[in-house]
This record gives sequence, structure tokens and C-alpha cells, in this order.
Amino acid sequence: MKYSIHVPSTLEEAFTTRSRVGGQYLAGGTVVLAIKKPVCDLVSLSRIPGLSFIERKGDCIEIGGGTTFDELDRSALLKERLTALWQASHELAGPQIRNVATIGGNIGSMSPSADSVTALMALDASVRLFTMEGGKPCRRTVPIRELRLGEGEIIEAVVIRTNVDSSVFEKVGKRNAMAVSVVNMAVARVGKKVSVAVGSAAPNVVFCRRTSEILSKDCTDMMAAKAAILEEISPKDDRWGTVEQKRIVCANMLEKLAGEVSA
Repeated sequence: MKYSIHVPSTLEEAFTTRSRVGGQYLAGGTVVLAIKKPVCDLVSLSRIPGLSFIERKGDCIEIGGGTTFDELDRSALLKERLTALWQASHELAGPQIRNVATIGGNIGSMSPSADSVTALMALDASVRLFTMEGGKPCRRTVPIRELRLGEGEIIEAVVIRTNVDSSVFEKVGKRNAMAVSVVNMAVARVGKKVSVAVGSAAPNVVFCRRTSEILSKDCTDMMAAKAAILEEISPKDDRWGTVEQKRIVCANMLEKLAGEVSA
């Protein structure tokens, strides 16, 4: 396996380098380096200042795209205010991976089992993206539930409102550590509004809109909520579990987590 690694020092340089050589952006490398390609140009974001931070700004918490999961795991602010994201970070892989894997890389991987994405969808987070247009820096902010990365866009930051009353994340794997999720789920509550997201149960992480609507109207209507979530997911048999296993786990997790945020 052969890689050519480019190490820009600014977002502008990273964008123009990728436009020139093609290839992929490299954050922590835990996803890109696991993909077996004979030759690939990689544009490293590791030496660009200002991409690693966790800051409270007004009624939001902003997290830099280059922030590692170890930093997220050690954040008292996230543990207190955005528990689902903190739990997802705490349970992601093992210490060695958390030391290098970044939240931006996890989002950008578009993996159906990306733990942080499930939590962020339930928390109704937004993503700030960097690009260049007409030779000038350009940024746009888009809800993660609607995220579609444009060509060459860089995940600069994640923005999450702090009005969340309660949130929780859980994953089920074949073992306690270093496991890809059989199913992962996050549930968040703002007032009476409940939001549910599920990973590893469809081609992408799913925001379960109908399930969320049902629980927001009546958080005790679990029969209807379970029926809805089983309509909204589309699991497949794979090495981590069967369709039937995933459907059973998903229904049981929904009842457990919805009860926790409503308590």
C-alpha cells in the first residue's frame, strides 16, 4: 500500500491541494488507512491550527472538526450538557483509537455505524463546512440530518444548542470493547420534543422522524413508537448481526432510552 501525504498549514491550502492532486482528506487516519487502495494522495489536516477545540459560545457548544474523541471523552462540559455525545465518545473503540480519531473524520466517513453521528442527529447538531469559491474562503452551516458533503468541503466545526434537557446514547456490540455496533441509538429531549436516531440499521445513520413525532406527542405510547421505528430502519444481515436481531435490539433500546430521557 502506497500513500503520498501532503501536509498543508491552512484550510485554504488544504482545499487547493486536494483540488490539485485529488485523493482524500486525512484526519486521524483510523478510517482512511483501513481502506485498501494501492495508491492514494492524502491531504492531512493535522497541522492546521484552530481545528481542535470545545467551546461554549452563547447558547451553543462548538466543537472543532479536528477534536479527538479522547478530548471529547475528557470534557466535563459535554458530560454535563450533551450526555449522548459524551457517551458515544466514551464508548467509541479503545483508548488508542480515541487518541487519534476525530469527530470530523467520523462524520466525514459517512459510516452507518458512526457512533458520534447517531448522537449528533438526536441532538439536532449542525455542521460548519469550509470550501473555496472564486478563490475566496466560503463557509456554510447545515443541519447534520441534511448533510451532504460537497466536493472538497472540509468539516470545520460542529455546532450544538445547549437547550437539551436530557440525552442518552447506547450501543450494542458483540463484545464490550473495540466493537462495531450491532445497533447504536441516541435519544434526546428538549421540553416535550423527543428526537431519536439509529445507527447500523440502514445504509446510513437514520433520524427516525415518525418515531420522534409519536414520542413527542405521548412519550408513553411505546407500542406505536416501536412500530414506527421498525418501519424507519432497514437493517441487513452482516457479520455483526442478523436483520431479526437488529430489529429486536432496536425496539428494546427505544423503550429503555426513551424511558431514561423522560424520567
